[in-house]
Amino acid sequence: MFEPVTTSMSLRDRIVQDVLAKVENGDLAPGVKLPSERDMAVEFNVSRTTVRDALRTLAALGVVSIQHGRGIFIQAGEGVALGQALWSPFVMGTETVSNLFEVRKTLETSAAGWAAQRATAKDRETLINIVAAVRKEVGRGPNVNFEEIAVADQAFHTSVLTFSKNPVATRIMLNLLDVLVEARRHSLSIPGRALKSIVEHEMIADAILKGDVQEAQKAMLSHLSDVEREILKNLNENLHYPSE
Repeated sequence: MFEPVTTSMSLRDRIVQDVLAKVENGDLAPGVKLPSERDMAVEFNVSRTTVRDALRTLAALGVVSIQHGRGIFIQAGEGVALGQALWSPFVMGTETVSNLFEVRKTLETSAAGWAAQRATAKDRETLINIVAAVRKEVGRGPNVNFEEIAVADQAFHTSVLTFSKNPVATRIMLNLLDVLVEARRHSLSIPGRALKSIVEHEMIADAILKGDVQEAQKAMLSHLSDVEREILKNLNENLHYPSE
């Protein structure tokens, strides 16, 4: 069904793109059951962890449904088309970026305020550790590992959502953040963006630690707005999109 991964694209991304292409050309119709995780790893010649990450992304995109005990099935409906559009860097125009950030600014700004109200002492400690780890990595200068920064960046936003104690908002945003994993790496490689994000994350964390709802919301909104501006600027200059 699938060919081994051989391109320079990341292994996970290559699997996602391959599945999306087969859905688009009709090779994988709605309702079709995909091979098991183990069999897909053999067909793609990658690890099961890589396949698992790709399937998680496809599920977040709405392209597949992972039904525990039954298998992995291709989804039907508008969600698949939206997932394909979100994944392709060639169709991610400025309007789509603005729409995505409109959602992020609405939900994550509220989540930051809720986190300021509801975060436990353990939650606050976790937030401090995440910010400190990223600042340490950025301090390595030319040896900085943007992959690690991207992981920590997602961990920060995921933590704020989790600490909001609103499972509905958290689930919606976690799916969106899963889709934007590769995009985040591009964004953080923009000169100066990683350091800016650290400073902005520290301001958000400080407000949450103090329990200041309005300040937490203000800091999160400012951060996302700043990231959006840089993404749109980079998109217009380079004809491809990064994301936060």
